Amino acid sequence: MTSMPRFALIFAAIFMACGTATAKRLEDFNHAPTSYGSSEQLSVDKQLLAEFSHKKFVCRSEAAFLPKESPAAAEAFRQLVEYALAGDQIDNFWMDEEHKKQREGLLADAVKEGSWKAVYLDSVWTLRYPASPAERVNASEKLQALIQQGVPIAAYKYGSSLYGRDDNAMYALLSGAVDRGSPQAMALVGGNIVPQAKVLHPVGKQLLECAVEQGFAPAYMSLGKLAWMEGRRLDAYRLWEKGANKGCASCIQYLEPIGRVRRGYTSATPVLEQVPQLAAINAFYERNFFYPLSELKDFDLPLPKNLTFHLNDKELLKLLETEQGSDF
Repeated sequence: MTSMPRFALIFAAIFMACGTATAKRLEDFNHAPTSYGSSEQLSVDKQLLAEFSHKKFVCRSEAAFLPKESPAAAEAFRQLVEYALAGDQIDNFWMDEEHKKQREGLLADAVKEGSWKAVYLDSVWTLRYPASPAERVNASEKLQALIQQGVPIAAYKYGSSLYGRDDNAMYALLSGAVDRGSPQAMALVGGNIVPQAKVLHPVGKQLLECAVEQGFAPAYMSLGKLAWMEGRRLDAYRLWEKGANKGCASCIQYLEPIGRVRRGYTSATPVLEQVPQLAAINAFYERNFFYPLSELKDFDLPLPKNLTFHLNDKELLKLLETEQGSDF
């Protein structure tokens, strides 16, 4: 009668010891050599350095700077969001002319009610899919008007569109958007700093962490890259894992290598076939058209709990061991 409990205790002790050993070996990968690559050199992006080298960053929430919607405007925009999110989940929904007209009508109603979010969405939509040069100019003017009203996301969106055409104006607008709490601007600037300028890594990390605090999951991708550079390889994968589950579609590609250490993998095997959980998450995010277009939180659908991905410690340890000494 006493042999079974004793056996169970011995088995539990062995299991715990194995788990502790794996955890210790994993933690060792948070003390790997640093790997800064070209970011350790002086950035060739002079505008980035000029705008942020001496910037005293204060983490602010964009909520404090957003215009208040009237009840009618908020309700009209809510109806548009509800319709758009439902449509995104149905194959070829937007190919139907009636559905397209319904969406356009709901957007027009929200604009008429004075919703700044609707004006913003209409502008970025038109800039992405202009029917004519005149429409593009009109949309650009509307976006600039929102910037004048102090809307953080408008400054971010217009500023980022200037990349390669007027980088001085781009970084000036992004810097202003950062000051007004735009998590999108923080993630973009922080994401540019990480691979380009080690000297700015402290402020880059602050920007990315502030974006994450506001619930902007895409910032996890660059936070993971920074952790990797700093020799915190385990933290990097944990950050990408967390990001993928919270809405960071770009984090998925950094988790895909886990498929290479799974049984049955060959160089001819598509990695995502080895990790169907990540493939399912990727498919979920790809269905959500309006969020990556607008980056408005209203369109950010949370990942269903049944799709949550968790790294297996033994697989992660094996992957980290195979990646020793490698860079991005």
